[in-house]
Amino acid sequence: MSDKPKLLKLLAGTLLALIVAVTALLFSPFKSEVQDWLALEVNAHINELMASPTNTLMSAPESIAGTPSAASQITSTPLTNQSETLDLWFDKSQTQALIVQKHGKVVYERYREDAQQGLNINGMSMAKSIIAILIGVAIDDGLIDSETDSISRYLPELSQQSSRVDIRDLLRHTSGIQSSINDMQTTLNNKALDLTDGNLSFTADRGFRYDNMNYHLLMLMLNRLYKIPINKLIEEKIWQPLVLEDASIVTSAGYCCLFATAQSWLAIGNLFLAPANTVVSKGWLDKMVTDALVPKWFYVQATGKSVGNSYGYHIYGGLDDLPEVFWIEGMGLQVIMINPATQTIVVRLGGIPTGLNLNSNRGDPSIIGPLLDALSASTL
Repeated sequence: MSDKPKLLKLLAGTLLALIVAVTALLFSPFKSEVQDWLALEVNAHINELMASPTNTLMSAPESIAGTPSAASQITSTPLTNQSETLDLWFDKSQTQALIVQKHGKVVYERYREDAQQGLNINGMSMAKSIIAILIGVAIDDGLIDSETDSISRYLPELSQQSSRVDIRDLLRHTSGIQSSINDMQTTLNNKALDLTDGNLSFTADRGFRYDNMNYHLLMLMLNRLYKIPINKLIEEKIWQPLVLEDASIVTSAGYCCLFATAQSWLAIGNLFLAPANTVVSKGWLDKMVTDALVPKWFYVQATGKSVGNSYGYHIYGGLDDLPEVFWIEGMGLQVIMINPATQTIVVRLGGIPTGLNLNSNRGDPSIIGPLLDALSASTL
């Protein structure tokens, strides 16, 4: 089937879901629950449109050189009671790659045949966490004094509009940036924003408002500081020091579209548990987690709610029963979830089943219930 019929089919499914959800919203006393269901449904369909490295909504990702990806023969580990539950969840949840690590040892690992160990799966906004780590690297390298530096120091074209905006504002989506859908179309298709045309502006409102262009600007800063494109910077500063497998990224975005194996994402998660690493200072990683705010309204896939979620430097929190757990998240429920208390990391890559699929896990009380059980258990 060509891309056009697939696109039309997905758009038709999205439209039907929207009609059903909006109708229910108008007549339901559970307005917030329906809004959250709708948000998850929209995420499911947008993720499906962008899942492949060759999708029509973005330019081709460019290489991040690493070690060759092994043709793993792993389909599942030997079953225990909990790993059997994970297997059942894997089959119902449109998951393509799933790893559970406890105390530095992988205790569960499974892939779909076409996942290429995760290399064929768009990490979506998990790319933001890589950009945030690289800002810390630039501070370690002495190219940035502090996250409190004004962005106009590094992007002087914005000096008139952003005199009071600092790097921390971009990291936490509190810059007041005003962008458009055209900005996303441009930056997903091999073009950086022209900062001299005056189309990008900032309001005085410093409240949280999630906007991808915040991380696009951070990427532009890094490009200028290191004078190399973002794929080469990731390669030099993260992939090669950690000896990760080959990957690729859309180099014009900064906020999206890094394709990497689940094992590579696991290594990123391990940075947050390692007492020392060769990539970035532990103080910066701690700040990424702890310098967080709790927006009044912010829908998060992993929690399935819009209230009570926290956001740091693209690090999430907000699980009522597991307040110590934090994670990196991308649309389509791409997650690296970390529990320092149990020394557990869960990496999950894939898609989200439509709410109209009655055989999926969308009707479960928690869309990631078995993952939360794995995070909280002392053994698996």
